[in-house]
Amino acid sequence: MSSKIKQYQFIKAVATLTGTTIGAGVLAIPYAVYNAGYWVGILYLVILGIIVTVLNLMLGEIVLRTKKNLPIPELIKLYLGKKGYLLAITALFIIIYGALTAYLRATGDIMNNLIPAASFNWSVVFFAISTYFIIKGLKFVSKWEVIFVIGMVLIVATLWMRAIYAQSIDWTQFRLESFSSFSNTIQPYGIILFSYFGIIAIPQMKSIFSKQNYNQLEESIKIANLIIILIYALFISLLIGVTGQNIDPLAIMSLGEKLGSQALVIISIFALLAIITTFISMGLAMIDSYMHFTKIKRSTAIILTIFPPISLLLLDWAQFNTLIQYAGGIGVSIIAILIVLTFWRAKVIGELAPAYSLGHLKWVGISMIILFSFGLFSLFI
Repeated sequence: MSSKIKQYQFIKAVATLTGTTIGAGVLAIPYAVYNAGYWVGILYLVILGIIVTVLNLMLGEIVLRTKKNLPIPELIKLYLGKKGYLLAITALFIIIYGALTAYLRATGDIMNNLIPAASFNWSVVFFAISTYFIIKGLKFVSKWEVIFVIGMVLIVATLWMRAIYAQSIDWTQFRLESFSSFSNTIQPYGIILFSYFGIIAIPQMKSIFSKQNYNQLEESIKIANLIIILIYALFISLLIGVTGQNIDPLAIMSLGEKLGSQALVIISIFALLAIITTFISMGLAMIDSYMHFTKIKRSTAIILTIFPPISLLLLDWAQFNTLIQYAGGIGVSIIAILIVLTFWRAKVIGELAPAYSLGHLKWVGISMIILFSFGLFSLFI
């Protein structure tokens, strides 16, 4: 195999994980980080980023030990049985329904700032358009995700240069803050964990590589996660540095007042594109899960997928940040714990010898389970 093909596979794998991970969840991080304190939030970002990297590497080894290229719930079922599978499906539903509802609310607020009208009306318009694409089964392939990632990098870099040139950054916002309250300090956990949730791309990454290049999976996971951590850190620092105490729960709304309407329009358009692609991808994933799990018709699965989010929006159940916080804190924490347990089990009964092995990671895994469990239960304290 030529070096060009090998390099292409590596770049595509990195882009797949990066593009799948970076989505609308990043819009909720700056507000939570500001409330917790900048350096507390950055500490969350780095520690959870490292932990999620290890988690992704664990799943990478699991898929390499498995003959078939299975989605995460099926992998968990193979190694942990039906109970693990049911728990994984439940967690996945929490993540997806929470995200779909949050995205509907966020879209309404973003569009209201661009073209003034009732936020709810814009949410309904977005819901109708997205539902049409979901019914048609439109899938956004990885090359679009790459475009959005490149767009995010360019937008963040451009806004940083504009903010520095206009001297709009208040560097005192980055000072060390004292502990404020437990609720504020714990808030970034679920939001940041949700924003790192790109683990569903790992099985897809395996299919990108030819068998003789499976050893590249480990390095591609590390590089992708490093890129994600850096982009998030730059984005958070930009928003907090520019907006300070005027920061909005949906972070980009605060930029217009400081950097002008053009900056707000550019980043809002990108945010809307990121939301609609994520919304459709998650909607299609939910439909597939329903059809596989319950054996129902696709039309019924579509109804079960699209109506709960719009119903929760009608009930005005929760704000964007709250939805993301609980979807990440509960759903992602459960999935993460199950992956650690699956990793240990695959070490014993795995079907294949993997291209890379992390070792047993007993104490690392135990520490991760304790952390994820604490983060989950802390949401209800």
